[in-house]
Amino acid sequence: MKIKPRCKKQNDGYDKEIRGIAYASNGYLLPCCWLDVVHIKPELEAHGFYDEGLKLENNDTVEEILTSDVWVEYFRKLDEEPDKCLSRCHLYCGVRDES
Repeated sequence: MKIKPRCKKQNDGYDKEIRGIAYASNGYLLPCCWLDVVHIKPELEAHGFYDEGLKLENNDTVEEILTSDVWVEYFRKLDEEPDKCLSRCHLYCGVRDES
């Protein structure tokens, strides 16, 4: 299933509302608020989002987190390997190919 991520601007006229980055109560940034749920914590951990080095208090700027290998790889997968993305990305931003 393709993903039209609402956590980043699309260049194809897809006009769904852009979702902002979420700041979770545990001190981490997440691509959107839909990922801030307890039952997918293991999946987020497996993707590296809860690495201690990505905690906001352990960085000088938000940009350091957003340009980390974990975040760069996340956005790459959204474009190139959507089948390897988080399950909630498919739930909220997945698009069925109708061709």
